[in-house]
Amino acid sequence: MTNQVTNRPKFQIKDFNEIVGKSSGEIKQIIAYHQYKTLWTYAVNCILGLWLITSPFLYDYKSSALVISDVVSGALIVAFECLSFSSKRYLLRWFTVLVAVWLLFAPLVFWSSTPAVYLMDTLIACFVIVFSVLVPGTPGQGGVEKSGPDQPPGWSYNPSSWIRRWLGIALALLGFFISRYLAARQLGYSQHAWDPFFGNGSDSVLHSVVSRSLPISDAGFGSVAYMMEVLAGFMGDRARWRTSPWIVMTFAVLVVPLGVTSVLLVILQPTIVGAWCGLCLIAAAALVASVPLAVHEIIAMALFMVEAKKQGKNVWQVFWFGGSIIGAGAEDPDRRHFSLIQRWIASVQGVTVPWTIAVQLGIGSWLMARPDILHLGGRTADCDHLLGALVVTVTTIATAEVTRTARLLNIPLGFLLIVAAFLFARDLPIVFCSELISGVILVFVSIPKGRIFERCNGWDKYVK
Repeated sequence: MTNQVTNRPKFQIKDFNEIVGKSSGEIKQIIAYHQYKTLWTYAVNCILGLWLITSPFLYDYKSSALVISDVVSGALIVAFECLSFSSKRYLLRWFTVLVAVWLLFAPLVFWSSTPAVYLMDTLIACFVIVFSVLVPGTPGQGGVEKSGPDQPPGWSYNPSSWIRRWLGIALALLGFFISRYLAARQLGYSQHAWDPFFGNGSDSVLHSVVSRSLPISDAGFGSVAYMMEVLAGFMGDRARWRTSPWIVMTFAVLVVPLGVTSVLLVILQPTIVGAWCGLCLIAAAALVASVPLAVHEIIAMALFMVEAKKQGKNVWQVFWFGGSIIGAGAEDPDRRHFSLIQRWIASVQGVTVPWTIAVQLGIGSWLMARPDILHLGGRTADCDHLLGALVVTVTTIATAEVTRTARLLNIPLGFLLIVAAFLFARDLPIVFCSELISGVILVFVSIPKGRIFERCNGWDKYVK
């Protein structure tokens, strides 16, 4: 332990002005010059705004509220882009982004009865965000280089590298396409939602009491959240854990709450609705699987911010503008000559599934499926669905080595299974034995940590 503390890599964080070694005036000149080179993106957004303004003359909206929304949104996009054309007013471009976010929600809020309008608003909103933030860079920071290592000091890999982010983006895209398809059913664009496993299960869930109780399409809301996750995944450079902490935080705010909501909706399907939605399960599985891919970057960013606070830096400034590091660290390796297998390994670095984790996943999946396989109902089935979904969620998070400690939450869940066996399954011998054995196995396989392959300096001590 003494050697680990002694050999801990030392590093120093530089603040925003120190990054380029220039005065604030010189930094403004850098930003202004970069903006000058990307003025074409302002023109593109103005064209997209004009497209919105003229769209009511091309499509039958069948909603005066949606017509007003699109015309006003288009006018605001043109206005904000023209006003922010000057480098002195670059921050006004954030209002363009806010208008684009509203465009994603507008067809859902007003329950657009025209699929063409729904599709158009979604596409224009995405393009506006791309040309406001992704292509030119974050307003007020574009062009400023935050030199420093890609890899956090003491880490054996870079949690923000593009090869690690592509899989999370792909899973979010899968969720987006599924949610948009289901939203089309809720908005009345199609008469039937195909289900790969449960017949008419998707239709039953989409038009259940739970779905009808919401003011907007829940599938449509999910598609917006997934698209925001995709866009946030593309934002920032390969060292954004230190160059753009706010982007990592935004990504975390999108992934974690959406993951919790997906698990909750999965639990509600059999317990409240009494049916399963196969496509909903696939989308939820994709989202939960993206959580262990994202937590590494969140932890690296948090450790960076803690170090900034310890060194007396302006935490608010570091959070929004990032910083640089002097000392230990490494650059991302050149993977152009990597094989497909090597690239896949690099994309899931830090995520492992030892046999104990695999058993926990198997138990959780068995609990979720058992009521349907054994034709169970009542409190026994509800208990299985609830505990099974929780076990799968906890175990999936524990596949990430930095959050392997989460597996310990399965120990109390295992004891709850044992208690549930005596409370709800005493008169069902097969179910009683299955519940009891599953609970006992879950408790014992949740104790060992399994082998940890990667190093995460400053966080290793929390991986128990």
